[in-house]
Amino acid sequence: MRIMCTGRVDPATVAGAFKKGLDGIMVIGCHFGDCHYITGNVQAKIKIETARRLFKHIGVNEDRLAFRQCSSGEAAIFVELVSKFNERIRSLGPIGGGGDVLKAPEIFKKLEAAEAVLAGEKMRWVIGKKTEFMESGNKYGEIFTEHEFDRAIDMIIVEEFETQEILGKLKEGVQSVKGLADTLAIPSQRVFRYITALNRREMIQLEKVDGSTPLYQLAT
Repeated sequence: MRIMCTGRVDPATVAGAFKKGLDGIMVIGCHFGDCHYITGNVQAKIKIETARRLFKHIGVNEDRLAFRQCSSGEAAIFVELVSKFNERIRSLGPIGGGGDVLKAPEIFKKLEAAEAVLAGEKMRWVIGKKTEFMESGNKYGEIFTEHEFDRAIDMIIVEEFETQEILGKLKEGVQSVKGLADTLAIPSQRVFRYITALNRREMIQLEKVDGSTPLYQLAT
């Protein structure tokens, strides 16, 4: 698929494609410094790297998603990149198979949550701020190293993904904090923190109290 610039690749769309059963995606952009849109390829690399970190977190083999570079005049390099990627994906097999930590059909449920994370406002904001934070710093003038920013991204990935899993379970019906914790294998104290935050944002609401157990549902 040809697009005007790799910077237009939406990581949420990438996750959506995997959710539908695609086995691998490689994004090939121009070399740094050659982008007609100045920083489009830089943003593309950040988006793909972030999606790869999220995929690793949920058990999808990182090699299924790749970012590579070559110019329009490097036909031989393009063929080599595509051929090697094709070989790698064939060796991994279908998504949710032997090449992934998590298997089908559970992997597709995780990818649905991953798609929501990458489409979320918080993740889009963080992706867009990486270059600024590493070059000129945040509003306090603090400049991040690559390692520091990646650590921050990993923390946000965990928080946003677990939040989306909770919202996914609430779509199925009312849930308690303990029930969510047991089903999703998330510590109860973290589930309670997420529930409190979601309630404050009016995304969920208390449905009723069963005995001494609060039950929550999606906000209506």
